[in-house]
Amino acid sequence: MLARKKKSTSINLLIASSPEATFSEQLLSWTLTYGRYILIITQIVVLSVFFLRFQLDREHADLKEQASEKQAILESLGDVENEIRRVQDRLTNIKTVSDKQDLPTKTLIFFQENMPSDIFFSSLSISYEKISFGATAKNLLSFSYLLAKLQQDKKFSEVVLENIQRKADGKVEFNITTKVNLSQFI
Repeated sequence: MLARKKKSTSINLLIASSPEATFSEQLLSWTLTYGRYILIITQIVVLSVFFLRFQLDREHADLKEQASEKQAILESLGDVENEIRRVQDRLTNIKTVSDKQDLPTKTLIFFQENMPSDIFFSSLSISYEKISFGATAKNLLSFSYLLAKLQQDKKFSEVVLENIQRKADGKVEFNITTKVNLSQFI
């Protein structure tokens, strides 16, 4: 029997090394040699993804916390921003009122510098939108000079001559209304 066992062992070795192995034997052989490398690489990838997931979860939590902190800061600054806007609106209103307060003075200075000395006002009305005045000029030349000066100056627009009368002594009585370009007076 001992001799028989030796023969069967040698037969098994011959079968294992025979080049004509079946497909299942080749598959088993390939799986045992290359399959374990594939399995190890797969496990490394799975473990890497597993640990990467922990890292990404931690980063996500940190970013979420930072976002909530910044949102709280922005909400707390909302009241400050509203107050700043109110102050800016007030400053704008103050500047507008201040500029408008200077309009009568600047208008009178304009008339003082540009009106011929022989024209006299009988009435003067100054508002933020328009200026109306009645005056008397000693001659037609002074009247035409004032009218041309008003029409050429950018401080006034739509100069309208409402009433004009020439007296027997050569004097000219007239009423003029004009719109004010407030931005030009500032």
